[in-house]
Amino acid sequence: MSGDGDSKETLDYASSGLVPAPSDGLDAMGATIAEPHPFDVPASSTTGPVGSAVRAYADGVFTTVTRDTVSKELLAKAQAVTLPYSSQDVIRRIGSYDILAELGRGGMGVVYKAYSLRLCRPCALKLMIAGEYASEVQLVRFQNEAMLAARLRHPNIVQVFDAGEVDDKGGEFYFVMEFVEGRPLDDLAGDASYSTRDLARVIAKTARALEYAHGHGIVHRDIKPDNILVSADGEPHITDFGIAANVKTEKRITNEGALMGTPAYMSPEQINGEIARIGPASDQYSLGASLFHMVTGREPFTAETTIDLLIKAMGEDAPMASAVAKAHSKRDVELDLDTIIAKTLEKKTGDRYGSLGALADDLEAYLEDRPIAARPVSGAERLRKLIRRNRAAFVVSAVVFTTLLVVGAAFGAVTVFNIERTSETIREQDRQAGLEQAATLERAIRVNMLQGRADVVRELVTTLRDDPKAKSIDVVRVDRSFAYTDKSTAKDVVRRLSRPGYLDKILKLFPEFDAKIKEAKRLALPYIDKNAKLPGDVFAYDTGKWNAMVEKAEPQTLQETIDGEPVLTVFKPIKNSEKCQVCHGAEDEAGYSNNHVRAVLVVRRSQKTVEDRIEENKSTTRTVGIGTAGAILALVFLFARIFGLRFRRRRYAD
Repeated sequence: MSGDGDSKETLDYASSGLVPAPSDGLDAMGATIAEPHPFDVPASSTTGPVGSAVRAYADGVFTTVTRDTVSKELLAKAQAVTLPYSSQDVIRRIGSYDILAELGRGGMGVVYKAYSLRLCRPCALKLMIAGEYASEVQLVRFQNEAMLAARLRHPNIVQVFDAGEVDDKGGEFYFVMEFVEGRPLDDLAGDASYSTRDLARVIAKTARALEYAHGHGIVHRDIKPDNILVSADGEPHITDFGIAANVKTEKRITNEGALMGTPAYMSPEQINGEIARIGPASDQYSLGASLFHMVTGREPFTAETTIDLLIKAMGEDAPMASAVAKAHSKRDVELDLDTIIAKTLEKKTGDRYGSLGALADDLEAYLEDRPIAARPVSGAERLRKLIRRNRAAFVVSAVVFTTLLVVGAAFGAVTVFNIERTSETIREQDRQAGLEQAATLERAIRVNMLQGRADVVRELVTTLRDDPKAKSIDVVRVDRSFAYTDKSTAKDVVRRLSRPGYLDKILKLFPEFDAKIKEAKRLALPYIDKNAKLPGDVFAYDTGKWNAMVEKAEPQTLQETIDGEPVLTVFKPIKNSEKCQVCHGAEDEAGYSNNHVRAVLVVRRSQKTVEDRIEENKSTTRTVGIGTAGAILALVFLFARIFGLRFRRRRYAD
C-alpha cells in the first residue's frame, strides 16, 4: 500500500486472508463506503478468484467481498471501504491489523492503537515485549491476561476479542482489545472540571465492574489510576489484566512471598506476599487507594524509596483523606466520603467492606445524599490513631496541654456561675439529637413508602419501638388515629388501584411506579393483611394544638412529664406529595388530598439521663471549683519551694 495518491499499486486483501466486515455501520466505526470500482476480470470469464478481482485503485480502499470466488455480476456490485488513515500512518501490519501508534508500555507488553481490516474498526493491540525470549511464566501470564479478560463482558471492562501469534512463526504473541478513546483516571486528579463527587461516581462504577469480575472468580490484583481509562462521557473502563488471577480454578504460577501489584496501591496482604489471601478485598484496597489519590492529589503513602514505602504501608494507618486533601490540594472531602475511603484502606481485610458491591452502594448513597452504611470511627479510635501516627508530636502536645489545663483550671471557679447556662446547652443538644433522629426516621419512612414497601416501614417502626433511647415511636395520621397498625389504609389503596383506568392514568404520569406498585402488591399488602391489628385509641393530644401543628407542617418539640418521668416529645410531620397521591388519594376525593401533611412521626425520648447528667455536671463543677482553688494553692506553694520564695517571715537568731 503506497502513500502516494497518484500511485496505482494494488493490494490483494482477499488472497491475504482478510475478511472485511459487512458495510453496515462502517461510518460509525470510522470507515466510509466508497462507490463501487471497476474490477480487473477477464471478459470471457463469468467468475474469478477474489485475489484477482479485488484491487485497490486508490490508497487505503478495498472491497467487502468475502468469498473465494464470486460471479462477475456480484463483483460489479461489490462495495469498497475507505480506511480512515493513509499507508504513511501504518507502522507495521500484524495479521489483519494495521498498527498506527503506540499507546503505552508496561512490564510485559506494549499497547498500540490499531485498525482491524476484518472488522473495519479501530482497536487496541497488545504485543508481548519479550517475544521469542519470553519465559514460560511470561507466556502463561500473557495468555492468562487475554483469556481472563475475554471471559468478562461488562460495559466498564475493556473487551478482548482476538489473539494470535505474529505471522504464525511463534515467539511474538498478541491479543486485541476494544479501543477506548479516553485518558487514564490519573489524569483527572488535577482536572478542575471533575469534582470530588464526579471522581466518586467514576469509582462507584468501577467498583460495580470489579464486583462483576469477582463474581466470575477473577481478581485483577493491579488496580490503580493508570489501569482505569475514562472516556469522554465519564465512563470508566478497567484494563490491563496482566497479573489477574482466577481464584476459583486457576493453578497458581506465582510463588508465595512474591510481590504482585503496584507498590503505592498494594494492599498489606499483597505487600506481605500472602498469595493465598489476595482476593476481592485486595482489589477493594487498591481501588480505595486510587480514590484517595484522586481526591487528595497523592497516594496514601509516600516515601523516597520503594522499600520505605512498603514499610510505611505495612506499619502505619492510612491518613484521613480530608486532612491530606486540605494540606496537599486545598480540596474539601466530605465526612461520608472520608469515612468510605478510610474503610477501604483498613489493614485487616475483615474491617473493609464485605464486597465491592457494598462499597459501590455506599458511594452511591453518598452521591445521593443518603445515609451510608459505614460508620465514622469513634472519637477514642480517632485519637488512638492520631497518637500512633504522631508519637513525638503528641509528647510535646501532652506537655503543652497539661500546662494549659493547669492554667485553665484557675478559671474553674468562674464556671460555677455558668451552671444553668450549661444545663440549657445540654438540653438543647438533646433536643437537636431528637430532631435529627426523627428526621432520619422520617426520611427512611418516606423513601420506603415511595418504593411501595409499606411492609418495611411497619417493620422498621416496630423494631425501633424497642430502642431503649426512645420511650415511644408512633406514626399518627392527621385525624390522630395510629398508622401502620390496622388494614384501613391498605384497603383504601387496593380499592383505589382497582378502579377502571386508574392505574393506566397513574402510569402515564409516573411510569416508574409500575414496578413499585407491583412490589407493593407482592410484598407490602400481604404483609399488612397478615400483621395488621385492631384499631386502637386515638393519639392523646390537644386538638387545637394538633391542628395548628399539622397546618404549619414544621417539626416541633415539647417538654412533658409522663408517669413522673421527664420526656422530650418530637413531632416530625411527614409531608404529602403528588407521588403520595398515587396510592393515597386523588384530587376528587377526601383523605390525604386535603392536607399537605400525610401523617406525623411522634418520637418520645426519656430525659432522665439528660437530667441526671445535668445534676452530675453541677456537682462536678462545684468539685472542680474547689479542686482548682486547691491546685492553685499547691502550685503556688511548689513554685515558692522551687525558687526559694517564702510566705512566712523568716526568724533570725539574736
